[in-house]
Amino acid sequence: MNDSFLPTDTPVDLTNCDREPIHLLGNVQSFAALVAISADWIVQHVSRNAGALLGLEAEEITGRVFSDILPRETVTKLREKLGGTSHENAVARLFGFDVFGDGRLFDVSAHQSGSSFIFEFEPKTRDGAQDELAQVTPMLRRVSAQRDLAGASEEAARQLRALTGFDRVMVYQFGPEGDGTVIAEAKDGGDAETYLGLHFPASDIPRQARALYKRSLLRLIADVDDEVSPIVPPQSPEGQPLDLSLAMSRAVSPIHLEYLRNMKVRASMSVSIVIRGELWGLFACHHRAPLHVDYERRTAVELLAQFFAYELERQEAKATSDTVGRAQRLHDRLMMQISSGEGLAASFPSIAREIGKVIPHDGIALYSDGAYVPQGRTPSKEQFQTIARFLNTAAASRVYATDSLVARLPSMAELKEDCAGILAIPVSRTPPRLHRAVPLRGGAAGELGGQPQQAGRGRSAGRTAHPAQELRTLEGRCGRPLRDMVADRAEGGRGNPGDAA
Repeated sequence: MNDSFLPTDTPVDLTNCDREPIHLLGNVQSFAALVAISADWIVQHVSRNAGALLGLEAEEITGRVFSDILPRETVTKLREKLGGTSHENAVARLFGFDVFGDGRLFDVSAHQSGSSFIFEFEPKTRDGAQDELAQVTPMLRRVSAQRDLAGASEEAARQLRALTGFDRVMVYQFGPEGDGTVIAEAKDGGDAETYLGLHFPASDIPRQARALYKRSLLRLIADVDDEVSPIVPPQSPEGQPLDLSLAMSRAVSPIHLEYLRNMKVRASMSVSIVIRGELWGLFACHHRAPLHVDYERRTAVELLAQFFAYELERQEAKATSDTVGRAQRLHDRLMMQISSGEGLAASFPSIAREIGKVIPHDGIALYSDGAYVPQGRTPSKEQFQTIARFLNTAAASRVYATDSLVARLPSMAELKEDCAGILAIPVSRTPPRLHRAVPLRGGAAGELGGQPQQAGRGRSAGRTAHPAQELRTLEGRCGRPLRDMVADRAEGGRGNPGDAA
């Protein structure tokens, strides 16, 4: 994939959307006005809707000193807020702030973008003081009371839906290749359609969008048919567009809006779930009508998502500890079986049962001294001999795991339905003989996402943003359970953790 972005005036479709500069599109949504200033507080850029929302026309204030436009007390407060930001992605926030001293209240966002400072002003839409923390605290307790990932994800989706009012809230977990699965869903009881369990390809959320989700944790589209407001001027005197990566009102790609329309979604919100600095997944929220969630409530949503990430990290640590314990007990039982004096082939049925208690699989085979003992969905002996020669080239006495055997051994393409992933456990290594117990995993479980019955809209040239066109087969790659086991490697967590999902 090409790391370079397309020029901002290049038409975008599904063939090149992974290179679209979505942070440089030069528009904001209508619910907030944007003003960008230089380090010496000279106004550089203004969104066109500043006239309607702030009473400040873009052409009239560009190039002027910001303190000549706003009251002195407001400028002092904004300076203080910006001075309190601690890192490059930090965003300062003010809620219910009387910017002009005339009783009009705004929620304000402030952050640094390159050498500029960006302020966004969102008119306050709710009356009275709101104690968002008081609402979120009991929600956090309900999530933390769950005992596993599935329960915590389902509860978090329910609480986020209650907090925001979206018709549907999904928990979307990324796979190792950027693909993803909906692992939890909360929706309107009258909605028969479900996304739960659907798999989506990496192209559904392009790489640059995933990178942006790590920096900007929440993105709201209040109305897919909103008339966006352009940034004036669109470029600096040096010819550079304003970087809107962290702008909370940033307008999104037209191709993404087209995709949402084809799904009959009128408003959406995405909230990042970041664990140890990496994008684990998203809360994906859909609504069948325009829906604006104000900035103060969106900040509470971010708090809920961050707590959920901490809870996931805690549960993952516990699951890892439990897996290490189970793997050690499996190791002890297997060693007892192997050292009993009974031949490997004779004791294999009991060995397979023990492995199955810890490692779910579709088939398992023993290959020892040229003898092949299979159970379940497995390759033929001739096919496995090819796999065995491939495994012989792996690091000595190490567990080998992959969720896509075909990607590593293309000659096994005919096996991708019955043997997508493989976990090879060396029992002993005495050249030229190699003994291995090999749990195998079939093709990806669940269904692929998309709605083929919907008519596509859009361009005559290139591919348009239709959900059905986003389908990619996941055959040849095993489902999530074996991918998750790759990190543990069935030997008490030993092995290369770099292959973990």
